[in-house]
Amino acid sequence: MNHKPLRIGIVGCGWAGGQAVLAAMAVPRTEVVAVSDLNETLRHRVADESDVPEQYSDYRQLLEDNNIDAVYLAVNPVMRYQMVLDAFAVGKHVLVQKPHAVRAEQITAIDAAAKQAGKTLQFCYFMRHFPINRQIRAAVQQGDIGLPYHARIFLKYNYRPATEGIERWLQVYGQKGGTLGQHASHELDMVWWWMGCPKPIWAFATKHAVYPTYDGPEGPAEDYFSGQVGLEGGMTIQIDCSRWLHSDAPTSVELYGRDGAVSGGKISRHQDGAFITEEVDAPLDISYSQPPDPVPTFYYEIERFAMAVEGLVEPEVNAQEAYLFMQILDGLYDSAKTGEKVSIE
Repeated sequence: MNHKPLRIGIVGCGWAGGQAVLAAMAVPRTEVVAVSDLNETLRHRVADESDVPEQYSDYRQLLEDNNIDAVYLAVNPVMRYQMVLDAFAVGKHVLVQKPHAVRAEQITAIDAAAKQAGKTLQFCYFMRHFPINRQIRAAVQQGDIGLPYHARIFLKYNYRPATEGIERWLQVYGQKGGTLGQHASHELDMVWWWMGCPKPIWAFATKHAVYPTYDGPEGPAEDYFSGQVGLEGGMTIQIDCSRWLHSDAPTSVELYGRDGAVSGGKISRHQDGAFITEEVDAPLDISYSQPPDPVPTFYYEIERFAMAVEGLVEPEVNAQEAYLFMQILDGLYDSAKTGEKVSIE
């Protein structure tokens, strides 16, 4: 490669930030120049393990570093909103972790700041970038399962976040840190994207705070969430997710079409009284570099971001899709809070 690597600064040294460092170090198009975190222990651990040249406690110090072209913001959405605006104000490209915001309206302001700065904006959902998931989307879009009409998701994580420190936001309902926003939103976004990102119309949901450890004014975040989303064209998505479940039920992510289904990463059909499966052989729409083994979690996503900055591809997820998906999350959270079906504007 003859081009100059994209020099990235990573804000936030929790799990996501640490994984972003590993991925950006491995992607040929990028290099990690600096990390930032107020937590000195986390900051030193991530920087030392990957030999990151610079460390900053305050993210504003990182933004002032002229050796940095772009920032990856791996902090919670409450903190992140102002950081995104500050990054564009000093002329950095920005990759925004999920959940992308607290409310969809913030996506509009973020997009406006990116356009004013003339810089690349990309939103995270790393599962979109796995080659097999991109092939599945291509297969669905070319009609391999016929017209899609419904998706079904069930998953669990069995993880109880800390009540203090950097994970405290995960306990607060409305900050998108419960099981839906923090865990299952990956799969929810993926099946919606497979469908072609249809406009959301309505949402109906319910929640259970089984282990409420937060008693502030917003109430505790959900431990179990169940909901359904209505989409343009009559399509629907059903989701059930938990972050602590006393059952060894397997994860299920399926998309149903008139002539087949996506199940277990393959195409499934019922023919002559039996189920048959087919490997997905749709073409891949983007050429990635060869990743190391094992593949860092955010490898493909960060490479896509670097390619978008170069102007070779469009950002994935773009601002329009991020806004629509935040409307889905907002609708589900609002419905579960009130117990009423809500219309999505």
